[in-house]
Amino acid sequence: MPPYLYLVDSSAYFQISHTGQALIKDRASKFYAYAFPCEDLAQLENKLLELKKAHPTARHFCWASRMNRPLEERANDAGEPAYSAGTPILHALQSAMVEQSAVVVVRYFGGTKLGVPGLITAYRQAAEMAIQDSGTIEVHPMAIGRLTVPYPLIGATELHLRQLDAQIIDQRFGDACAFTIQIKCSYMEDLKRRLQPFNELQIEWAFPNH
Repeated sequence: MPPYLYLVDSSAYFQISHTGQALIKDRASKFYAYAFPCEDLAQLENKLLELKKAHPTARHFCWASRMNRPLEERANDAGEPAYSAGTPILHALQSAMVEQSAVVVVRYFGGTKLGVPGLITAYRQAAEMAIQDSGTIEVHPMAIGRLTVPYPLIGATELHLRQLDAQIIDQRFGDACAFTIQIKCSYMEDLKRRLQPFNELQIEWAFPNH
Protein backbone atom coordinates (compact mmCIF):
# COMPACT_ATOMS: atom_id res chain seq x y z
CA MET A 1 0.00 0.00 0.00
CA PRO A 2 1.52 3.40 -0.96
CA PRO A 3 2.41 5.87 1.81
CA TYR A 4 -0.44 7.96 3.15
CA LEU A 5 -0.53 11.74 2.73
CA TYR A 6 -1.46 13.79 5.79
CA LEU A 7 -2.92 17.24 6.26
CA VAL A 8 -1.31 19.57 8.80
CA ASP A 9 -4.66 19.66 10.61
CA SER A 10 -7.53 17.38 9.65
CA SER A 11 -9.78 18.20 12.62
CA ALA A 12 -13.27 19.63 12.23
CA TYR A 13 -13.84 23.37 12.65
CA PHE A 14 -16.64 25.95 12.61
CA GLN A 15 -17.03 28.32 9.69
CA ILE A 16 -19.36 31.20 8.88
CA SER A 17 -22.27 29.67 7.00
CA HIS A 18 -23.24 32.44 4.59
CA THR A 19 -22.87 36.19 4.24
CA GLY A 20 -24.34 37.98 7.23
CA GLN A 21 -24.84 41.73 7.54
CA ALA A 22 -25.26 44.27 10.29
CA LEU A 23 -25.45 48.04 10.68
CA ILE A 24 -24.76 50.14 13.74
CA LYS A 25 -24.70 53.91 14.10
CA ASP A 26 -22.70 56.02 16.52
CA ARG A 27 -22.81 59.83 16.50
CA ALA A 28 -23.70 59.96 12.81
CA SER A 29 -21.00 57.46 11.78
CA LYS A 30 -22.34 54.31 10.15
CA PHE A 31 -20.68 50.90 10.35
CA TYR A 32 -21.83 48.32 7.77
CA ALA A 33 -20.48 44.87 8.66
CA TYR A 34 -20.27 41.84 6.39
CA ALA A 35 -19.30 38.37 7.68
CA PHE A 36 -18.68 35.64 5.11
CA PRO A 37 -16.91 32.31 4.53
CA CYS A 38 -13.44 32.96 3.15
CA GLU A 39 -10.62 30.47 2.55
CA ASP A 40 -7.91 32.56 0.87
CA LEU A 41 -6.76 36.11 0.20
CA ALA A 42 -8.13 36.07 -3.35
CA GLN A 43 -11.68 35.58 -2.02
CA LEU A 44 -11.13 38.36 0.50
CA GLU A 45 -9.81 40.76 -2.14
CA ASN A 46 -12.78 40.01 -4.39
CA LYS A 47 -15.17 40.76 -1.51
CA LEU A 48 -13.38 44.05 -0.81
CA LEU A 49 -13.71 45.06 -4.47
CA GLU A 50 -17.40 44.18 -4.39
CA LEU A 51 -17.98 46.25 -1.25
CA LYS A 52 -16.02 49.23 -2.56
CA LYS A 53 -18.32 49.28 -5.58
CA ALA A 54 -21.36 49.04 -3.29
CA HIS A 55 -20.07 51.80 -0.97
CA PRO A 56 -18.22 54.23 -3.28
CA THR A 57 -18.22 57.13 -0.79
CA ALA A 58 -17.19 55.24 2.34
CA ARG A 59 -13.88 56.21 3.95
CA HIS A 60 -12.77 53.00 5.60
CA PHE A 61 -12.95 49.29 4.66
CA CYS A 62 -11.55 47.54 7.73
CA TRP A 63 -11.30 43.77 7.94
CA ALA A 64 -9.99 40.70 9.70
CA SER A 65 -9.73 37.06 8.71
CA ARG A 66 -8.88 33.61 10.08
CA MET A 67 -7.86 31.42 7.14
CA ASN A 68 -5.70 28.48 6.08
CA ARG A 69 -4.46 25.50 8.07
CA PRO A 70 -2.35 25.95 10.11
CA LEU A 71 -4.51 28.94 10.98
CA GLU A 72 -3.34 32.40 9.93
CA GLU A 73 -4.96 35.48 11.46
CA ARG A 74 -4.89 38.85 9.71
CA ALA A 75 -6.28 42.29 10.55
CA ASN A 76 -6.28 45.60 8.67
CA ASP A 77 -7.21 48.99 10.14
CA ALA A 78 -7.56 50.56 6.67
CA GLY A 79 -6.63 54.04 7.77
CA GLU A 80 -8.21 54.01 11.22
CA PRO A 81 -5.91 54.45 14.27
CA ALA A 82 -3.73 51.42 14.93
CA TYR A 83 -5.55 48.48 16.54
CA SER A 84 -8.87 50.36 16.66
CA ALA A 85 -10.62 48.50 13.83
CA GLY A 86 -8.99 45.36 12.45
CA THR A 87 -8.04 43.98 15.85
CA PRO A 88 -11.53 44.26 17.42
CA ILE A 89 -12.98 42.66 14.28
CA LEU A 90 -10.47 39.83 14.68
CA HIS A 91 -11.45 39.47 18.35
CA ALA A 92 -15.06 39.01 17.25
CA LEU A 93 -14.01 36.18 14.92
CA GLN A 94 -11.94 34.60 17.67
CA SER A 95 -14.79 34.79 20.16
CA ALA A 96 -17.09 33.07 17.65
CA MET A 97 -14.39 30.38 17.19
CA VAL A 98 -14.78 30.38 13.42
CA GLU A 99 -12.13 29.60 10.82
CA GLN A 100 -11.92 30.01 7.05
CA SER A 101 -14.00 33.15 7.61
CA ALA A 102 -13.65 36.94 7.39
CA VAL A 103 -15.46 40.13 8.33
CA VAL A 104 -15.30 43.50 6.56
CA VAL A 105 -16.70 46.59 8.27
CA VAL A 106 -17.35 49.62 6.06
CA ARG A 107 -17.41 52.97 7.87
CA TYR A 108 -19.04 56.20 6.78
CA PHE A 109 -17.60 59.04 8.87
CA GLY A 110 -20.34 61.18 10.39
CA GLY A 111 -18.28 64.25 11.22
CA THR A 112 -17.69 63.50 14.90
CA LYS A 113 -14.55 61.71 16.06
CA LEU A 114 -15.34 58.69 18.21
CA GLY A 115 -11.90 58.24 19.75
CA VAL A 116 -10.06 54.94 19.86
CA PRO A 117 -12.28 53.40 22.60
CA GLY A 118 -15.40 54.34 20.64
CA LEU A 119 -14.01 52.87 17.43
CA ILE A 120 -13.02 49.63 19.16
CA THR A 121 -16.52 49.23 20.55
CA ALA A 122 -18.25 50.06 17.27
CA TYR A 123 -16.13 47.82 15.06
CA ARG A 124 -16.34 44.83 17.38
CA GLN A 125 -20.09 45.22 17.94
CA ALA A 126 -20.75 45.49 14.20
CA ALA A 127 -18.60 42.41 13.50
CA GLU A 128 -20.30 40.39 16.24
CA MET A 129 -23.75 41.26 14.91
CA ALA A 130 -22.80 40.28 11.35
CA ILE A 131 -21.38 36.95 12.52
CA GLN A 132 -24.55 36.29 14.49
CA ASP A 133 -26.61 37.08 11.39
CA SER A 134 -24.53 34.72 9.23
CA GLY A 135 -24.72 31.66 11.45
CA THR A 136 -22.03 28.99 11.59
CA ILE A 137 -21.61 25.44 10.35
CA GLU A 138 -19.30 22.61 11.38
CA VAL A 139 -16.89 21.63 8.60
CA HIS A 140 -15.08 18.31 8.32
CA PRO A 141 -12.07 18.40 5.96
CA MET A 142 -12.53 15.70 3.35
CA ALA A 143 -10.17 13.53 1.33
CA ILE A 144 -10.78 11.86 -2.02
CA GLY A 145 -9.36 8.35 -2.30
CA ARG A 146 -9.00 6.01 -5.22
CA LEU A 147 -8.88 2.35 -4.18
CA THR A 148 -7.88 -0.50 -6.44
CA VAL A 149 -9.44 -3.60 -4.89
CA PRO A 150 -9.05 -7.24 -5.99
CA TYR A 151 -12.43 -8.88 -6.46
CA PRO A 152 -12.20 -11.20 -3.42
CA LEU A 153 -11.76 -8.12 -1.17
CA ILE A 154 -14.66 -6.04 -2.48
CA GLY A 155 -17.18 -7.10 0.14
CA ALA A 156 -14.83 -6.54 3.10
CA THR A 157 -13.73 -3.18 1.69
CA GLU A 158 -17.31 -1.98 1.22
CA LEU A 159 -18.12 -2.98 4.80
CA HIS A 160 -15.27 -0.88 6.20
CA LEU A 161 -16.24 2.07 4.01
CA ARG A 162 -19.84 1.95 5.22
CA GLN A 163 -18.76 1.76 8.85
CA LEU A 164 -16.65 4.92 8.38
CA ASP A 165 -19.42 6.81 6.53
CA ALA A 166 -17.31 6.97 3.37
CA GLN A 167 -19.19 7.96 0.24
CA ILE A 168 -18.53 5.87 -2.88
CA ILE A 169 -18.42 8.45 -5.68
CA ASP A 170 -17.58 6.03 -8.50
CA GLN A 171 -17.04 2.30 -8.96
CA ARG A 172 -15.52 0.72 -12.06
CA PHE A 173 -14.69 -2.85 -12.93
CA GLY A 174 -11.73 -4.17 -14.91
CA ASP A 175 -8.90 -6.44 -13.85
CA ALA A 176 -9.81 -5.23 -10.36
CA CYS A 177 -12.50 -2.99 -8.90
CA ALA A 178 -11.65 0.73 -8.74
CA PHE A 179 -13.46 2.74 -6.07
CA THR A 180 -13.39 6.52 -5.86
CA ILE A 181 -14.42 7.54 -2.35
CA GLN A 182 -14.84 10.62 -0.22
CA ILE A 183 -14.12 10.34 3.50
CA LYS A 184 -13.50 12.62 6.47
CA CYS A 185 -9.78 13.23 6.86
CA SER A 186 -10.09 12.45 10.55
CA TYR A 187 -11.10 8.88 9.58
CA MET A 188 -8.09 8.24 7.36
CA GLU A 189 -5.97 6.68 10.10
CA ASP A 190 -8.80 4.30 11.03
CA LEU A 191 -9.27 3.33 7.39
CA LYS A 192 -5.52 2.71 7.08
CA ARG A 193 -5.61 0.40 10.09
CA ARG A 194 -8.61 -1.51 8.77
CA LEU A 195 -7.18 -1.99 5.28
CA GLN A 196 -3.58 -2.72 6.32
CA PRO A 197 -4.05 -6.54 6.13
CA PHE A 198 -5.24 -6.24 2.52
CA ASN A 199 -1.79 -6.35 0.93
CA GLU A 200 -3.11 -6.33 -2.64
CA LEU A 201 -5.24 -3.24 -2.13
CA GLN A 202 -3.84 0.08 -3.40
CA ILE A 203 -5.00 3.58 -2.50
CA GLU A 204 -4.10 7.13 -3.53
CA TRP A 205 -5.29 10.32 -1.82
CA ALA A 206 -6.12 13.90 -2.73
CA PHE A 207 -7.42 16.79 -0.67
CA PRO A 208 -9.66 18.84 -2.98
CA ASN A 209 -10.56 21.59 -0.49
CA HIS A 210 -7.06 22.20 0.93
